[in-house]
Amino acid sequence: MEPGARRVAPSLRPVDAPVYRRVRTPPPRMGRMAGWTWQAWVGLIGGGLIFAAVLVPILVVQVRRYGALSFRRLLGAAAVSVYAVALVAYTLLPLPELRDNCGASGGGLELVPGHSVGDILQETQGLSLLGVLTSRATLQVLFNVALFVPFGLIARRYWNRGPWVSILLGALVSFGIESTQLTGVWGLYECAYRVADVDDVIANTAGAAIGVLLAPLLLAWMPSARSLRATRATPRPVTVWRRWFAMILDAVAVNIAITLVSLVVVLPKLLLSGGDGPSVPDDALEAAIVAAGAAVLVLVIPAVVSTGASIGQRLVWLTPEWSGGRRPLVRSLARAGVVGLPYVAATALDGLPEAVPFALQTVAGIVGIVSALVVAIAVISVPFTRGHRGLSAALTGAELRDSRS
Repeated sequence: MEPGARRVAPSLRPVDAPVYRRVRTPPPRMGRMAGWTWQAWVGLIGGGLIFAAVLVPILVVQVRRYGALSFRRLLGAAAVSVYAVALVAYTLLPLPELRDNCGASGGGLELVPGHSVGDILQETQGLSLLGVLTSRATLQVLFNVALFVPFGLIARRYWNRGPWVSILLGALVSFGIESTQLTGVWGLYECAYRVADVDDVIANTAGAAIGVLLAPLLLAWMPSARSLRATRATPRPVTVWRRWFAMILDAVAVNIAITLVSLVVVLPKLLLSGGDGPSVPDDALEAAIVAAGAAVLVLVIPAVVSTGASIGQRLVWLTPEWSGGRRPLVRSLARAGVVGLPYVAATALDGLPEAVPFALQTVAGIVGIVSALVVAIAVISVPFTRGHRGLSAALTGAELRDSRS
């Protein structure tokens, strides 16, 4: 867990195995931190990409668990994503180029607690106090402490774990990292490519403990999951953003349904052809079957079950309501199909291969244009309709309300 470190210690090994020696690093010069900064960029970029990839599921979980979105906990989720990737980058990267890395692996096992103090004393002899504090040996220990301070903060305040549990989790994660280094990523490489060091576990655990102590001060602005869950059943206003988020979830549901139905349609052909058949629906009949199946799953069933709300609306606690408190079946189906049917048809036809007949391509293009116009009108209409009910509800005489009211 020592970025740039090359010390190698004796470990449990057969008598004829090579003896690893610790390679001492000379006192550092200017630019000594250059090798420790690229991992931060990996964490920032990689963590940002992972957060973007899981943003919609995170939002859904927040809405269902807390009853509404929490921007501060969403910011915390982004920080956790960045930290997790940075932690992997700092402790496990770069990986060896070859699986057979035993010749120049630089790995081993160090089981002597406190040996880092001796390293610091030996490598900083004759240096001033500033030189000691800024030496590579000292910075390496301090870095291992600092690396797990965010873990303690996250475990204590974001995950709402107790102090001792948070510290124990930090120790276990550190032990897991050292084990991964020692085993060559659990056998992915023939030999360890870094030193698995007991002092790293000690330093990491100390960092987690510091994070636990600092959490009430540094993350006082972070609401606890418990406090948010306490207001889960409280009705919220029907906002424009809430309506748009429900639309996004409905679009995701349509694409998932089309993918699943397409697999059901195509799989028999693939099995009969030994895997040589087309992997997507490739004619008008198959596209129609896919569209019909997806429409039943995403439009018809939600419209006739319970309140008639769409999948996205149910996830964000919204429900349509007609005058008199009754749900007219025909109007409920019409509300689901006004925007949903063109979008389902366009999405199903969009998956056809380019080799289909020109007439079918033309139909797909026309349906796509109609769908785009209808979806655009539906999205734009939300801020300008009563109660932000949108196009489909306005055309069918429905209102939208919070399902908890």
